[in-house]
Amino acid sequence: MQDPNPTPWGTQDRFQAHYIVRVKNVSNVLDYTTRTTLSTTGNFGSKKVTDVEWQGGKISGILNSDSSLKEMIVNQNPDDAVISVEPTNQGVRIYGKWKNSFEFGVSKELFDIYDKIAGHVKSI
Repeated sequence: MQDPNPTPWGTQDRFQAHYIVRVKNVSNVLDYTTRTTLSTTGNFGSKKVTDVEWQGGKISGILNSDSSLKEMIVNQNPDDAVISVEPTNQGVRIYGKWKNSFEFGVSKELFDIYDKIAGHVKSI
């Protein structure tokens, strides 16, 4: 028998890549929590990132001071430029936005960005 009131959602076609950085001790959770805030120009398909600022704990000051990281993120599309960093039980997680199966993928440039962020996380 079929459900007379089916829910409009089910398994979603969404994926998200997470990069876990092993850290010996996360003493203060807020020190490792940050997210990018973007300044953009244009609309829809012509939208471009013009500036990136990290908002959050102690790690955001370190990431904001890295001009080469900022330049790398500015060269990404607006969806890939949204990056979050937060602690987990085992370490620190770095991740971006959810994507569908057609968009999902990690370019070499995006991997290099995550790798650079991971290096800063390890330095705390």
